[in-house]
Amino acid sequence: MINEVLIGEIKEAQKYTNFVILMPTLHETYNFKNITLKKETNKQRSSIRFEIHSKGKVLRIKQFFYDWAIPVITADTNLIQQGKSFEIEGIVGFIGIDYKGNQAACFCRWFTNIELSVIEGTFDEKEILIILEGLKAVDNDSIRTIGEQSFTTCSYTARYNRSKWNTDDEVSRVAWYEANKKIQIEENLGIKIPKNHNEFILDSIGYKEYESDTEYHFLYRSQEDFTNGFWIWIAPRKFSDPLPQFTGNKIGTRQSWNIKKVSGSILHIPVNEIILCRQNTKYKSWMVHWEKDNYIYHFYSRASIKNNIREFQSFFSELYSQ
Repeated sequence: MINEVLIGEIKEAQKYTNFVILMPTLHETYNFKNITLKKETNKQRSSIRFEIHSKGKVLRIKQFFYDWAIPVITADTNLIQQGKSFEIEGIVGFIGIDYKGNQAACFCRWFTNIELSVIEGTFDEKEILIILEGLKAVDNDSIRTIGEQSFTTCSYTARYNRSKWNTDDEVSRVAWYEANKKIQIEENLGIKIPKNHNEFILDSIGYKEYESDTEYHFLYRSQEDFTNGFWIWIAPRKFSDPLPQFTGNKIGTRQSWNIKKVSGSILHIPVNEIILCRQNTKYKSWMVHWEKDNYIYHFYSRASIKNNIREFQSFFSELYSQ
């Protein structure tokens, strides 16, 4: 059980994080213990951890803004192999094994990444999902003031241009802007950037100009749940991740992918060949990669209960319309 005094303390903690703190609604057989808060500073990202105890078994939940990678993409940040997908209120998460070999799960709401790890005993899958489903905002106003704001506004990485591991990466090396920057970027790149696609709206733009070329990021988020989304990364070859080298089924270790090369015309992309990647789970994530005019293009969509890559045909068509 969680007493009123503790709830008040956690509401105070909300002032020091850049994500919506989610607290469990627990049955009386559960106990809530060992809260640890890291306050955001200009040298430290914020996070909160706590434990849930029940009849000799314990699980730990860590919450933070996973903003050193694009937050709408990775739905299984603490798992070391392809997990089993599940759905809660239209949002997809994964359950499996974490990097310490513990029974684990990963879920997300708004900008809050939730990593669950069983550290004593065993919880059955249904029990874990009930606990995740019971996580609610400790302060509902934070949904509006943080959860529904843009990546540019809330992200520690975007505000401080500081990478997580003190190495060069695609998220921290660019400058981030609100979506109204898109007109100038359209002119530079010679493409048309859709302002929205179905429920998704252009949330933030990242870019950096180099001596002879430019790197671009376009982040789209769902206006229905502010959690689902997709990301387009356009980079000169020397700054881009390489294209996938292998095709086939069950490619990858931490995640499992079906990867094949197809005609670009399938998705209305004006190239001869694209690499299409489909995650091998019930609820799938998609990746699409292609090359054009000395740039490598990457499209990533978050695992979703309704994503089908063909639903993005009109988006790709509009992307190249003049």
